[in-house]
Amino acid sequence: MPTSDPARSSAVRSRRRVVVRAGLRIGTIGAVTAAASSIVFAVVAKPPLHGFFDLRVYRGAVLWWLQGEPLYSFALPPGMKGFTYPPFAAALLVPLTWLPERPTEILVLLASVGVVVLVTWSTVAPVARRHAVSPWFAVALAVPVVLALEPIRLTLGEGQLNMFILALVLADVVAWRRGRAWCGVGIGLATACKLTPGLFIVFLALIGRGRAAALATGTGLGATLLGFAVDPGASWLYWTSTLWDTSRVGRLGNPWNQSLLGLLAHVSSPGRPDRLLWALLAVGFAVLGLGRAVRVYRRGDDLAAVTLAGLTACLVSPISWVHHLYWVVPALVVLADVAAGTPVLGTASAWSRDRSRVLAAGAGLLAVAVAVPFLLSTYWAFEPAAGVPTSLPVDVLGRSVYTCAMSALVVLLPARDLTGRRARRPVGGGPGPAARSGERSPARSRPDGWSPR
Repeated sequence: MPTSDPARSSAVRSRRRVVVRAGLRIGTIGAVTAAASSIVFAVVAKPPLHGFFDLRVYRGAVLWWLQGEPLYSFALPPGMKGFTYPPFAAALLVPLTWLPERPTEILVLLASVGVVVLVTWSTVAPVARRHAVSPWFAVALAVPVVLALEPIRLTLGEGQLNMFILALVLADVVAWRRGRAWCGVGIGLATACKLTPGLFIVFLALIGRGRAAALATGTGLGATLLGFAVDPGASWLYWTSTLWDTSRVGRLGNPWNQSLLGLLAHVSSPGRPDRLLWALLAVGFAVLGLGRAVRVYRRGDDLAAVTLAGLTACLVSPISWVHHLYWVVPALVVLADVAAGTPVLGTASAWSRDRSRVLAAGAGLLAVAVAVPFLLSTYWAFEPAAGVPTSLPVDVLGRSVYTCAMSALVVLLPARDLTGRRARRPVGGGPGPAARSGERSPARSRPDGWSPR
């Protein structure tokens, strides 16, 4: 009877495990692709749900502009919506005119879905590894949920370019974590296209990234000057008139406007919101949100810090449409991580074990409370019929539920202990004392909540 070779048996078992793992990964990718495709087709691409209206505005305005017509005189029915971004953004969107309308819509949709999957992988995979869960399995569960959230659904269905703005900001997160010299370029370009990301320049300055803040500012100004070089008249019109005309974007009381000013507009409808009250609220939330973002960053949680800055930008902007609120996605990832057991900074005390359990349960409940309205679009149920009076609780908690959810996240989003030690990060984000003495910094030796890998 032949004697079995232990080494050969071990090699066979090892090869089998590799084959099984590869099969599971391929199956997972297939499942994610199938689920994502089903959601995109059923919820987004199937007409006439959204019809890529915003993308049609971009493409139509750029075609109009290339024919020699004034950029901001273009209007697309119904609603007669026109182009609302600087001429530099119009120049970047010229490739949208290279193909017919339908192929352009399909390519933009596929590219946006690709960015959604990439960002989901980058945020969810490190959390899965930390809790000994297969990243492929976790991402397979997360991608359909992310696609089902209304900000992402609307971004895809309207043909919005929000995911590419998000990608530019997160590219700078990768850059500052890796010490790249070009950190700030992404935020500068995003700001030149859409002013709201400009708050991240302030955030960079506050965390001691002066060089990155200066590079972002210079990039934004350079791109704006390039817009003046391309079309001086349109640039002058935009920065002196069009930018300040909110009626071009839409009415403040629109249910899709979920900023602080939108909340006040919902409460005061059909009257006008109190601009002084809005200014006070905006300044207060800017100080609170950026202050928390800086503290969280210095404690080592980059993802939570950037998310707080993004949520703050959505709240203080005069108009934040629902498809702008994509920062709720990384916020849910942070809450899910804490709910799964990742400790929160500041819980090291004699009763930390019980407190950690309470915090984990609270994070889970907050994640559910935030996710459910964004999945079900509950605010539409509180939109009153014409002439029907409403109450303050309905206007605030019902019609402005996303504003309330983001405000709660700005106040309550935790800073996770991702290093095992409660060491503060120095101003400027440089290495701590251990790294300067030659020891590997714990902040670099363990994965945090956002990874470019």
